[in-house]
Amino acid sequence: MYCAFAKKLFGVKKEGLVRPLLVCAVVFYGLCTAEIRVKIHPFVFFLTIWTFTAGMMWQALHAESTEEKMQNLFMLPFGRTEMVFSYLGALGIYILVTRTFLLLSVLIAVMDSASLLCGILCAVHAELTAACVYADGRHGIWKGLLGAAPLLVFYVGGHKGSLVLLWLAEIAAELLILRKADAYVFCRRKSGGAKRLLRGGKRHSVWRYFLRYLWLHKNYLVNTAGMCAAACFLPAVLGGMEAQLGMPLGFAVLSLNTPLCILLSCDPSMERAVRFLPGQGKAFCIPYAGFLFCFYMLADAVFLCSWQIRLGGVTAGMIFTAACFALFSAILSVVLEWYFPIRGWKTESDLWHHPRKYVVPGIMALAAAAVWGWLQPAF
Repeated sequence: MYCAFAKKLFGVKKEGLVRPLLVCAVVFYGLCTAEIRVKIHPFVFFLTIWTFTAGMMWQALHAESTEEKMQNLFMLPFGRTEMVFSYLGALGIYILVTRTFLLLSVLIAVMDSASLLCGILCAVHAELTAACVYADGRHGIWKGLLGAAPLLVFYVGGHKGSLVLLWLAEIAAELLILRKADAYVFCRRKSGGAKRLLRGGKRHSVWRYFLRYLWLHKNYLVNTAGMCAAACFLPAVLGGMEAQLGMPLGFAVLSLNTPLCILLSCDPSMERAVRFLPGQGKAFCIPYAGFLFCFYMLADAVFLCSWQIRLGGVTAGMIFTAACFALFSAILSVVLEWYFPIRGWKTESDLWHHPRKYVVPGIMALAAAAVWGWLQPAF
């Protein structure tokens, strides 16, 4: 069973692990050669690794693609413990190599003193904590707090040796908890909510599909909430710039809403259906652009309100500029998703962290510089 999951995640020849390791080696060597040194407290080092890895593991456990892989194996006879540890082992190694190792290579290269083994142990503990919280459902919050306890003890006044011992003790306890976990817990399907939402009206509506999709994937809205929160603080960061540059640059930053820009890439069956039917490119892309425009404009509106409260001076021209940036960001995002969809991904985390997400903000940042250069002579 481990081989079944491993081949799906790593590839037949483990090429899914080789490429990230090569990237980590190049990044580590480049930073070491540049002799960049940053003073980072050990608590911050471990907290960064722990929260990042736990978040990646949590995201992977909630991914629909991983649930589909498990459903295929549920049709065969299987041992409960074997299924759980095979699934979590393959998924944990994938997250560790493709995500955490890159962060570790950066931190260890720039820190004066850091331990690779302690960092890996911290990441393994974070993955097991996320798995225990996910397996326990509503009551898993207590296990999550218990998993964060070693870092709290270390922050209060412990030393690295006691932190390692606490991690080892909790890893042993978490393995015992997962040994008794039901394998079906890791394949939750919200069929009841889906059935209620799939009751359609008398006419087709792409907007209805978007609203249903967001209702079934509420985690996609977390990124939007995060962008709105960032919009509240951006004026404090960009306030030192001229308004003609700082405000368009803020609009460019707020166009980084990855989950909503991969609706076709993350659902290949939906993409095939859209491309198969005649005229669906226009029928889908125009509402999709309008849908993204609403979310981009929401973040820009929060940014404008925060700018007015902190700095003042918001004019009708700035509001028009925000609408233009939101519209062009939505159009560019739809064009990328329609003509350059992301292929060959293993988990949804690969989609959320694909380099393509920086294309639209980069183009809009260049547009912000162009707008500033065009307005500068007038002032």
